[in-house]
Amino acid sequence: MKSPIAGLFIALSITAIGAAAAPAPPPKLTKWQQQQLEKLKNSAPADEYFGRAKMSFLGMNNTFRDSAISSGTHTTDPGIINKVALAEDALDAWTQKYPRDPQLARTYFLATQVERKIWIKANQDRAWIYLNRLVQQFPTSFFGKALKRDLAIGFTEHYYALPLPCATPTPAASPSDAADMTPAPLPVVAATDTPAPTPSPSPGPAETTLASGVKVQIIPQACVPATSPSPSPTPLPSPLPSATGADAPAASPEPS
Repeated sequence: MKSPIAGLFIALSITAIGAAAAPAPPPKLTKWQQQQLEKLKNSAPADEYFGRAKMSFLGMNNTFRDSAISSGTHTTDPGIINKVALAEDALDAWTQKYPRDPQLARTYFLATQVERKIWIKANQDRAWIYLNRLVQQFPTSFFGKALKRDLAIGFTEHYYALPLPCATPTPAASPSDAADMTPAPLPVVAATDTPAPTPSPSPGPAETTLASGVKVQIIPQACVPATSPSPSPTPLPSPLPSATGADAPAASPEPS
C-alpha cells in the first residue's frame, strides 16, 4: 500500500517532467521588429537582377542619378534617353515581382528626378506615373513626403512640340509675265510721324492646365524645310538588235 506522501511525490515529478518538456513560448516581437520582418518578406535579394539589361536595384539607382546629373536643366539627348530606358525596363520588372519592396521608394524618387529633365512627352508622362506611385504606395517614407510637397506646389510637364513643315515660298513671276503686267498706280499717302510697326514676336511656349495642380508647357520648334523631289533618272537608250538569224543581212554572192 502506497503512502499519501509517495503519491504526492510521484504527481509532482510527473508535473515537473511535463513542464520541462513543453517548449517555452517565443518572446513577443516589438512593433519595430514586426515592421523589419515585414520589410524582409517584401524585399528583393540584393543579388537579383531585372530587365533586359539585368540590372540590380543599385544599378538602377546609379543610372537614374548619373543621368539626372548629365541632363543639366533639361535635355533631349538620345544617349541619355536610351540609358534611362534600360533602367525603366528593369524598374518595371522589379515592380511586377516585388510591388511592396521598400527600396522602390528611393528608386521611384530618383527616376522622377531624371524623367522631369527629359523634355519629351513620354518621359514627362512617366515622371507623373512614378511620382503618384511613390506618394500612394510609400506615403510615410522620406521620399514620399518630399514629393508630396512638390505636388502641393504644382506639377508642370515640359516637352517640345512636333516640328511642322515650313511654308512653301510663292514662285517668282517670269520676265514675260512681268512685261504683260500693267503697274497699278500707287496710292498717295500723306506724310505722318507714325513709326513703322514692329514685327510681332515669335510664339512662345503654350501652357495648359490639365487638372488641379497639373499643367503642361509645350515648347514650339523651328519648322522643317520641305524636301524637294529628286529628279527622275534619264532613261537609257535601248540596245540595238543583234544581227543574227533572220534579221542578219544576206551574204553577197562571190564572183565566178
